[in-house]
Amino acid sequence: MKRDKSSPWEFLWYALYAFAGLGLELVLMGGVEPALFGGTPPSRYTAAHTLLHWGMTMACWGLTAALLVRQAEKKLGFSLLEARPVPRKGAGLAIGLAALCILLNVLDWGTLKVIGEFQKKGPLLFAGQYLYYAFEVVLVLLIAAFGQRFWEALRKGRSQFPFGGVVLCCTWGAIHTLSRGSLSTGLGVMAFGLMYGAIYVLLGRDARTSYLAMLAAFVI
Repeated sequence: MKRDKSSPWEFLWYALYAFAGLGLELVLMGGVEPALFGGTPPSRYTAAHTLLHWGMTMACWGLTAALLVRQAEKKLGFSLLEARPVPRKGAGLAIGLAALCILLNVLDWGTLKVIGEFQKKGPLLFAGQYLYYAFEVVLVLLIAAFGQRFWEALRKGRSQFPFGGVVLCCTWGAIHTLSRGSLSTGLGVMAFGLMYGAIYVLLGRDARTSYLAMLAAFVI
């Protein structure tokens, strides 16, 4: 890993930039799509509207993620995609947390989430929805990673405390209370955020392995 070139607070800003990237979906829904879809509200989107919405959102999220990863390496000396060893014990605990997330999804859906989504949406919308989830988890990972790096840079050393999960909880998790209009949903996603942050630390901060574990925990 390259030597950090900026203050610890820059990492927290990058975590917040990643969170703001998720918010671009609201910009599309509030500013772009009303003009593009002739004023059709989201509750009345057709399948075509929904797929186009997801496509534009994924483009915004992918661009945001690519810029943040590139700029973090260039300006902060933080190579997020650098391969890191995954501790065997940590991997076992991370699998346990991912399994717990899947169990919570089952309790919420009454079945595996992936089955419930397919039954609800059908093949085409299911494929679009799951691509959308895959891009969302990229930014979720970035929030956790930058949040964790902020904490460790502030402490001037590695820490097993999953502060990246705390940042996820207070951003991506908390906003679901407003976006879904449900306190229970928001609290559930906040709990997931804490567990995702722990998964990242347990997997040795390896971005690729952490992404796969978070994605599985989110979509199954």
